[in-house]
Amino acid sequence: MADDYDSRIQEAIDFLKFANDADTMNRQDALEDLKFGSGDQWPVDLQNSRNVESRPCITVNKVDNYCRQVSNQQRQQRPRIKVHATNTHDDMVDAQTIQGIIRHIEVNSNADHAYDNAFEYAVRMGWGYVRVRTDYISEDSFDQEVYIDPVDNPFTVYYDPNSVLPDGSDADRCLITTMVLREEFRKMYPDADDGTSFTQRGTGDSQSEWITKEDIRLAEYYYTVREKATLYLLSDGTSTFADDKDFFKRLDAYGITVIDKRESHKKTIKYCKMTAIEVLEERDWAGKYIPIVPVYGRHIVIGSKRTKFGMIRYAKDPQRMYNFWQTAITEGVALAPKAKWLLAEGQDEGHETDWANANIKSFPVLRYKQTDIDGRPAPVPVRLQPEPPQAGIMAAAMGVDNDIKNIMGVFDPAQLGQGNISGKALNGQQQQVDLTNFDYYDNLTRSINHIGKICLDLIPKIYDTERVMRIIGDDGKPELLTINQRDSVGRVLNDISVGQYDVVMETGPGYNSKRQEAVDNMLPLLSAAPQLMEVAGDLVFRNMDWPGADIIADRLAAANPMAQIDDKSKVPPQVQMQLAMSQKQIQELTQAVQARDMMLQSRMDVEQLRQDSETKRTLMKETGRANEAEVREQSDLAEMQMRVQGQANDTVIRTQTQLEIERMKQEIALLLAQVDKGSLNTANAEATERAI
Repeated sequence: MADDYDSRIQEAIDFLKFANDADTMNRQDALEDLKFGSGDQWPVDLQNSRNVESRPCITVNKVDNYCRQVSNQQRQQRPRIKVHATNTHDDMVDAQTIQGIIRHIEVNSNADHAYDNAFEYAVRMGWGYVRVRTDYISEDSFDQEVYIDPVDNPFTVYYDPNSVLPDGSDADRCLITTMVLREEFRKMYPDADDGTSFTQRGTGDSQSEWITKEDIRLAEYYYTVREKATLYLLSDGTSTFADDKDFFKRLDAYGITVIDKRESHKKTIKYCKMTAIEVLEERDWAGKYIPIVPVYGRHIVIGSKRTKFGMIRYAKDPQRMYNFWQTAITEGVALAPKAKWLLAEGQDEGHETDWANANIKSFPVLRYKQTDIDGRPAPVPVRLQPEPPQAGIMAAAMGVDNDIKNIMGVFDPAQLGQGNISGKALNGQQQQVDLTNFDYYDNLTRSINHIGKICLDLIPKIYDTERVMRIIGDDGKPELLTINQRDSVGRVLNDISVGQYDVVMETGPGYNSKRQEAVDNMLPLLSAAPQLMEVAGDLVFRNMDWPGADIIADRLAAANPMAQIDDKSKVPPQVQMQLAMSQKQIQELTQAVQARDMMLQSRMDVEQLRQDSETKRTLMKETGRANEAEVREQSDLAEMQMRVQGQANDTVIRTQTQLEIERMKQEIALLLAQVDKGSLNTANAEATERAI
């Protein structure tokens, strides 16, 4: 067993003792602060003695409310990570992609909870922690994700005592420990030793801090290893260490040469999970920072010791005094005697029960005798009022209340300047109050800035394959983007493994608050200069928060070439703006040329219409003349035809008339023949002759 003992175990055990010794007082005081803030505010001996005497111990917890005010103010104005490129514009475009990936990491990890948790501990006891880790997306995937997790119990973290920077970026070691039931440990690691075979390896070797009767300490140990190595400056501008024996062959294959070299140290972060007996897991951490980030409250170095504290530390005595005075007031009122009746002896004769219950029951009538027991006249019974609570106790309680507010730096609005003052003055007063505890917020900003650097260091190593990523913009809207994708000629699109970037912090109101502020400032400008609507109308509606505003903004943007700027394009925004302006000018010139062509075409069309009209008029005249001649010819022909037809009709009529006359003559002749029988023969002969 001793031969297989890993030296890192002893190193972790020694580091736990070293960190614990360096921070023992801070841990004890911080634990008391947490208990005090949760309501455990009476000293144990005083509380026990009062309980024995059945006396009250009232707790009016003001410090918890004031701590929550500072924490909630931070939640209204969360610090935000912003990635900046440090060289070319192409890197600036990729920086937006990386910033979108960091937002995805924060959303996917629910990082707000981790930040709030660490800040809450920093405010209450002086420090908290945020943890960055990597893990596979699922059991059946080889893709990993970066996660930002809270550390629910800061007392499980033993941070490098030699770290002095406020964000912990200079830490070389960190130990995270938890006590696990042996039964649970055996389920987690069935093949591991649960501590039953632990043997003492030397004088003073103890298992009390690592192995107990029912528990075993499970520790995660991050430590830094620095090895001497040669750093090479390459012809492509990068600098790197030789990672293996084929390093120079790969350089020759890619046509890269070594420009310079120097001796340096290669830093590697190691990770292992262990017990006091064996190492259970181990690997190299992908980044160059310890992924445990402290969030400090306030601290001061006295001698060689660093004292860390929060808002509660120096407010405990005033809070105890306030509890004591409130208890004294309550106790005085509760234990004060009831209002008594003063009457002569014998005045309650016959009504003793009524007078005995006069302080606890409401009687409509109290009867008494006007004489005492000796028969002498007695005055009317008088009620004796008890002594009111002491004014000094009330004043002391109010004074202590103000002391608590002054120490914690939280003031009521009623304590600020009163009267008819401007909004700017009120804002100045509020800012002055907020500055009292601004150091807590600023320390959180520093820590989140370091978390951004850790993510910036991990992203090229964790997201190093082609995959579809969710990119989240400033406005919280996600979009899908394929990173590390090779095109047909072998170029890598959206390559996040190249470029140089840095992290800056953005503080103040969140995106929604900024949108509302932008609208409030834009509307007066539009009223003064309505022509701005043509240039920036889409921006105005884009920042409005009501249904349909985005649709109007899209329609205005479609009609505005200046709004067609692509932030993710490789073309710089200034060049895009110039191209948009040039396109707009070309469009305007094209429209002008088209208008002129239309005008010329219109003139040509008018002339053509005039010529066509003249031709038509000439044609109509000639056609009219031809029609007129034809009409005259047809008229003459018709007249001739009518004339011939008339002559023929006249001939026919005359012939028919003549025949009719002859027929009538025959009939007359026959009638005459009948009259003149004698002349019948003559008539027949004549008729025959006429017929012939």
